[in-house]
Amino acid sequence: MAGHFILKNISTTELAIAQATPYNCAWSALQHANVGWTTASRLVLTNALAGVGIGNRDGLPPHRYLNLQDNIATDVAKFHAYLRGASWVERLVRPNSAGLGLRALAGPAATHWAAGRVADAVIAQLATGPVSIEIYYTNNAEMA
Repeated sequence: MAGHFILKNISTTELAIAQATPYNCAWSALQHANVGWTTASRLVLTNALAGVGIGNRDGLPPHRYLNLQDNIATDVAKFHAYLRGASWVERLVRPNSAGLGLRALAGPAATHWAAGRVADAVIAQLATGPVSIEIYYTNNAEMA
């Protein structure tokens, strides 16, 4: 599984707000727990984030997904306004790393992304269905 975007780190406060009503973003189970945080998995993540090819996702360290959906937000307009103002949205990245395999963005989302309009890219992608954000650290601590 891969996300549409990567957010290297999220604070527990940012996460709690995203999960609260009316936004209702879902937090996934831990992925790649079997890999663990090792010198090798840290290097795979560092390389992926730097755009260096990693071959495949198998060596990535533990991470979770923050899943966004318009249809579970109790107030979509408020959800979109939140996304436009949430500081973590502007920290999203999409490294061009062979083997990382991020999910493709739909046409309008890709156009916004290429123009540097990150929040607009997320919102445009939401128009096509759920959006997943891969996260590796909470409060600057390795995901466990």
